[in-house]
Amino acid sequence: MKSIIAHVFIKNRYFIKSVTFENNKILFEDTDKKPEYVVVSGFVNAHTHMGDAFINYVPKLGVKELVGPGGYKQKMLEKSDSYTIINGMKKYASIMEKENIRSFFDFREGGLNGLKLIKSVEFRNVYPIILSRPKKNVLDYDEIEALLNNSHGIGLSSISDYDYSFIKEISKIVKEKKKIFAIHASERKREDINKILDLRPDFLVHMHKATIDDIKKVKEKDIPVVICPRSGLFFNIKMNMKRFIENGVNLALGTDNAMISVPSIRIEMLVASLIFDVDAIDIIKASTNSMYKFLPPEKNLIIFKSKPEEIVKNPYIRPMKIFKNEKFSIEL
Repeated sequence: MKSIIAHVFIKNRYFIKSVTFENNKILFEDTDKKPEYVVVSGFVNAHTHMGDAFINYVPKLGVKELVGPGGYKQKMLEKSDSYTIINGMKKYASIMEKENIRSFFDFREGGLNGLKLIKSVEFRNVYPIILSRPKKNVLDYDEIEALLNNSHGIGLSSISDYDYSFIKEISKIVKEKKKIFAIHASERKREDINKILDLRPDFLVHMHKATIDDIKKVKEKDIPVVICPRSGLFFNIKMNMKRFIENGVNLALGTDNAMISVPSIRIEMLVASLIFDVDAIDIIKASTNSMYKFLPPEKNLIIFKSKPEEIVKNPYIRPMKIFKNEKFSIEL
């Protein structure tokens, strides 16, 4: 393979370029030719809860009753043994390993024990970004410090689930430690966007019930938003991916709770294409580039001999070639 014309999704950019492979270098040059390939540095699953992967039977409940504090998921986690939970996470991780997932963002419930469980799982080619969570809604400074020392930051459910002063103090500590602070927002009901933004979140999850004004405020702060189409379908939540794109929001895709959806970002892309009137380019952007600022340097360059629409609509299309960064340098 010497030179190809491709749709390129790399770092936080998208462009059409002539891609040349020579002398252990990958060169990107301008072209006016029609692209026949797609080049990505790997897919990103921007929102998971992999701890509940062991749960096979999932009752048809609302968001609060199923996954909220004290809900069905929490009760199942509390009464299950560590072996069962870890085994479920290992199976979950193996799916991501097969899908060219570069990284995933896991909201890790269960306090320090939840961190201990996920750290028992080996991730060979997938980089986990672990966002921990206090075990109880009571401020324990020693616990918060230990969580932040052993994870990438904190990921909370929503401002509706906590005393606001509790979340505000956690956000303050996270920011002082220069870690990631993320939170679910306006998932099942609209929440006060000003209160949410005062927490200085690094990214938000869901935002289905947000107004256009809310979305514009998020855009002004340059805060990424993660949506999870299959999870939204399960909960029968009305979703609209297009309004985020039209308002310039940096949008990402995630698979959400493991007991509801397997961690296939390719299937999430397919579902997004079926239920939203959006371009395949935007769907691939949301699955590759959007969370770039949180990610380590690229390790791979993945080549598909397919159109963007084919990749989005067919999760079984595999790459024709994967270049390892330790063997090639990338020159933009």
